[in-house]
Amino acid sequence: MIKLRTVLGDISPGDAGVTLTHEHILYANPGAEFDRRAAFDFNTVADEVTTTMQKGMKDHGIRTMVDMTACELGRHPDLIAEVARRSGMNIIAITGFFPERLGIPYHWRVQGIDYVRDFFISDITQGMAFGFASTDIKAGAIKIATGSGDGHGGPAPDGPNGTHMTRTEEHLVRAAGRAQAALGCCVNTHTDPQDYSVRNPGIEQLDVLESEGADPAKVIIGHALVNLDMKQLLELCERGTNLQIDHIGIPWQNPSAESLDEAMAVAVCELVEAGYLDQLVFTYDRFFHHCRGPVTEEEPEMLNEGVDLSYMFDSFLPRLAKKGFTEAEVKKVLVDNPARILAF
Repeated sequence: MIKLRTVLGDISPGDAGVTLTHEHILYANPGAEFDRRAAFDFNTVADEVTTTMQKGMKDHGIRTMVDMTACELGRHPDLIAEVARRSGMNIIAITGFFPERLGIPYHWRVQGIDYVRDFFISDITQGMAFGFASTDIKAGAIKIATGSGDGHGGPAPDGPNGTHMTRTEEHLVRAAGRAQAALGCCVNTHTDPQDYSVRNPGIEQLDVLESEGADPAKVIIGHALVNLDMKQLLELCERGTNLQIDHIGIPWQNPSAESLDEAMAVAVCELVEAGYLDQLVFTYDRFFHHCRGPVTEEEPEMLNEGVDLSYMFDSFLPRLAKKGFTEAEVKKVLVDNPARILAF
């Protein structure tokens, strides 16, 4: 059966509806779980996130969301499932890790590629573990992440094999490729915009994934449009992979949301004109709850937390409409494309 695997069970692709492919219900920097000031009340957060999601469902018909929170960044299977129950939102969790600069705990740095492959597969087919306890809450996609990470101050340094991946990052990408080849599930990726200044990190990811048998048509390259190099974007599309238009309303590594939105809208129209409408998806990369403790100069509020779920529908889509983007094309990128890519 072709299905999307949500935390509450499998659904038909036809039931996914409007889908956001990269969001975060709970986000926490590695180590925050040991900080009393970062602790949260489960029911309070579940209610707060539910309220926000239900408004997005009511106002804009959002039906499905991919929680792209990596294992070491606060992925909380029980909370994800509870929010799905309370809100009625279809939520797809992921298995996978963040770039080594900010993530990949030591336990996973010393495992072999096939060990990590089996971990990805078991998260999707048996259930995710949390706090030394197994659950029967299943992930529905794999996340890979490479690059410098925030605060590096430039592109990632050269790694082995002529790429900008560390050895550990490459091993995890290989494991994801093998797991995807076995299951046919989606691989959704994190790339760092700074890395596009020296090479195309999305192509690097595809090279490794495909060498392990992965299907580029079931891969979503994340954050590529934050950099906005049309040659690199077209190179990715020509490989048969998918591009995620994310950080809509969130000026990550850009002077303002207005300037980033306009540049992304122009790029989207150029990609559609080039024949790549079927390979585009839209999303925010929103943090619904950030376990940071108090807001400080060293740990300020992040821009991902402030964007409203209405922003895409009230601002970005009208911007596209003025450039000739049609309702049928909106349905393609928000409904048809994610349902096809996420199904396995």
